[in-house]
Order: sequence, then structure tokens, then C-alpha cells
Amino acid sequence: MTVEGLGHRLSAIRRQEKLSQEEMAERLHVSRSAYQYYERGERDLPGSLLLKVFQEFEADPLWVLEGDVEPGLTRREREMARAYRKVGMAVEHRISERGLSVPDEKKWDAIDFLFAEFLNQDPLNTTEIAPDTQRVDRILGLVA
Repeated sequence: MTVEGLGHRLSAIRRQEKLSQEEMAERLHVSRSAYQYYERGERDLPGSLLLKVFQEFEADPLWVLEGDVEPGLTRREREMARAYRKVGMAVEHRISERGLSVPDEKKWDAIDFLFAEFLNQDPLNTTEIAPDTQRVDRILGLVA
């Protein structure tokens, strides 16, 4: 069973990089004929080759496998947006609860910092709750 549309997405990556099928195959360390099977959708891409596509072209593996689930956003992008919103809401909530006066620029600095920290804890787990209140308070103490 082949992944629907995978070949079209590989072709899109190749065309974006302005590579021939031969050059693409060389970058992925596979034969041209093997690459052509993947691009035509006649073979599934092994995990090791999916990893190589990510390393060589920085292509989102979820997008390569699934394509765009809805126009403009991949599933991973939606998950990241939800996680960013959770962090932002946690910061806004603490500012309001504590009656702080935080300039917008400093508030966004705090949100960006906490979001990066949040992702570094477990970059694949964006479903957990926002950072704990004590951590938000410590960061806000630095910017308020």
C-alpha cells in the first residue's frame, strides 16, 4: 500500500530545489530508478529515506507523508499554533491575576521564551498543558 500523494510531494521538493530526478536521487543516495518509483508513487518511502529528505531539504516529514490536511497548514503547524496559544494564554492569565503592568514587547519576549522552553522539554508532545504557573511567574518577574 503506497502513501497517496507522496510522489507528488517528493516531486514538489525536487522542483523547488531545481533538481533533476538524477540529482535528487544522488542527494538521497539512491539509484535514479529507485527514486523514480518513489516519485511515481509505486513504492512507499522507507523511514530512513524520509529522514534523509528531512535532513537534506528540511521538509516536514508529516507533510511529506500526509500533505496539507487543510489549506495552508500541516497537522504539525496546527499543533504548534495550539501550543503557542496555550503558552500565550498562560502568560496573559498570570499578568491579569497578578495585576502586572507589562509592556507588549516584554510580554511577547516572555511568551517566546516560554514557548521555546516548552518545546525543548518534549518537542513532539504539544498536547500537554501550558507551562506551570510558578515558571510563568518567574519569567514575568524578569520582564515586569
